Amino acid sequence: MSTREGSLEAPKRHPLDWKNPDFYNQDSLFNEMERVFDICQGCRRCVNLCTAFPRLFDLIDEGPTGEIDGVEKSKFEEVVDHCYLCDMCFMTKCPYVPPHEWNVDFPHLMLRAKAVKFQNKGAGFRDKLLSSTDLMGKLATISVVVQSVNTINKTPATRKLMDATLGIHADRKLPEYAAKKFRSHAKPNDSFAVTNGERSPGKVAIYATCYVNYNEPGIGHDLLKILAHNEIPTCLVEKESCCGMPKLELGDLKAVEKLKNENIPYLLKLAQEGYAILSAVPSCTLMYKQELPLMFPDDEAVQAVAAAMFDPFEYFALRNQDKLLKTDFTKPLGNVAYHIPCHQRVQNIGKKTRDMLQLVPDTQVNVVERCSGHDGTWGVKSEYFADSMKIGRPVFKQMAASKPDYISSDCAIAARHIEQGINEIGDKDDENTAQKCHPLTLLRMAYGDDVMQETASEPAYLAVKNTPENEKHMAKITRESLLTLEAYAKVRNDSCVQIMAHKKQRNIPLGDNVTLIFEDEFTIRYQIQEMLHVERIFQEEEIAHELATYAPLVPDGSNWKATMMIEYPDPSERATQLAAMVGIEDKVWVKIAEHAPVYAIADEDLERETAEKTSAVHFLRFELTTEMIQALQQGVVLSMGVEHPAYCVTIEAVDAKYRESLMNDLTIS
Repeated sequence: MSTREGSLEAPKRHPLDWKNPDFYNQDSLFNEMERVFDICQGCRRCVNLCTAFPRLFDLIDEGPTGEIDGVEKSKFEEVVDHCYLCDMCFMTKCPYVPPHEWNVDFPHLMLRAKAVKFQNKGAGFRDKLLSSTDLMGKLATISVVVQSVNTINKTPATRKLMDATLGIHADRKLPEYAAKKFRSHAKPNDSFAVTNGERSPGKVAIYATCYVNYNEPGIGHDLLKILAHNEIPTCLVEKESCCGMPKLELGDLKAVEKLKNENIPYLLKLAQEGYAILSAVPSCTLMYKQELPLMFPDDEAVQAVAAAMFDPFEYFALRNQDKLLKTDFTKPLGNVAYHIPCHQRVQNIGKKTRDMLQLVPDTQVNVVERCSGHDGTWGVKSEYFADSMKIGRPVFKQMAASKPDYISSDCAIAARHIEQGINEIGDKDDENTAQKCHPLTLLRMAYGDDVMQETASEPAYLAVKNTPENEKHMAKITRESLLTLEAYAKVRNDSCVQIMAHKKQRNIPLGDNVTLIFEDEFTIRYQIQEMLHVERIFQEEEIAHELATYAPLVPDGSNWKATMMIEYPDPSERATQLAAMVGIEDKVWVKIAEHAPVYAIADEDLERETAEKTSAVHFLRFELTTEMIQALQQGVVLSMGVEHPAYCVTIEAVDAKYRESLMNDLTIS
């Protein structure tokens, strides 16, 4: 064996021989893991990258021989589970990657181990759920469900339940789901003339990705605005599914192949027509640029799509080199703390995002080039949350050190993780005020496109004071009471803190499985602002549509309005109970002293149940008489409950903290 350390050649990856039966041979896998682990333990350069290597070295050091032969092979799985395939060891640290004769590709060895584990053991419900991003997005963004899903994801009680039952950590801040999907509302402009550059195609197709489509459609809309500003004809990929990266990380390679077969025909057609295909999520771009070509090296269609796939800022940099990118920036961005995600670094395109942002006058970009530790779904899981925060701590500190105006990463999930980390490590007297913005949003802002000046002197959610005049009657939501996108972004963190505290006084559990979330002007205005923010809505007609949709959920002064949620963590139990609870929404009641019970008027906007089952979410209105309101003002007992054959609960006296908040919804003296 050679004693030469390192290679003078550039790293070169071999195709993934995943269809070879020996690929799944457990003994063959263990032999290769033992060989590579022995090389790793003699080198140990990657110890600070993640927790996979420290776990490997601990197993070796704690073994009876102090070498890899002292580690039980059954414990190799612990190393595999701590690897989230960021590829940084291969790209930045390991001196023995191919073409070196030792041929060490640690990430792809871990991928092989994950594939063998998946074939032999399958995957648990949580991991299947988290890796089904397209399905999750389609279900969560159903119009009558999305608000409740977002509420669940922010409610401490339900998050603790998710932690205990699903293994999704209660402290992980999860991305919101958008009510309006990107692909449904995107307006690409293909009317411009095609101007090809020497290095860059003159027309673009956008592969939206699950995250942009379901979670942050604003990223996609900002990309469209940048392309339109530069007069680049643009279309959307005709039809798309998940890129397959979550399934790859799970080791479900057959599912990856299935998704490849769904996506490649549509992408190939665009590649053959000369389009640059842009994906705003680095992991998705990497999937088409590298992972699929390595899995299907002989598939000419896959190779053609890989050649046509671009990171957005890689494409903009090429357009700039071709002198075809407009640089008429009108708004400086100030101090930007920018994180380069691992899956963008692996693409070997250089620091293109930084280069583009630095073209903006009076803008300083402080680059952090280190793994944030989140990596897709890995940092969401209960058993890895603490590790993800530990890995990310150096990034959190570096990002916060420059006191930035903006926190930004091409990976939106990494940016959310970094924002959470900065807030948790920060000094209470030195609170983080930086705004989290995707680089595409920053570039769009720099162009001055659709950026409106702040028109309110204080946050809209603080504008209504609890004065005697309006203590019992919160102001109605109007167009004038809403903040601009830019103004709201500056106060969004404070708004979230206040709304969470406010909702604690208005979320009333009826037993273990039903919760009433009483809405008011505060909660609904917050919901509207969030919708405008997430979906980057600024057109007056669309703002008016949001107002018309949500304003009816605000109490009128003589009623209470509530979102009813039926929650069973186990899917099979939930299905059984929803089938048994048909009609439950009509059996929810409130009662004021000796007055007759008031039963809810349910789902006035649309029907949410069938003859076979009821919905898990309903919207209720409780209409009260003048006498009832007067009695409540005099301090009589308020009770509420559900009387249904499948679910019967009574609260004899509603707690004072809920009662006081609900009284503010009533106006009759």
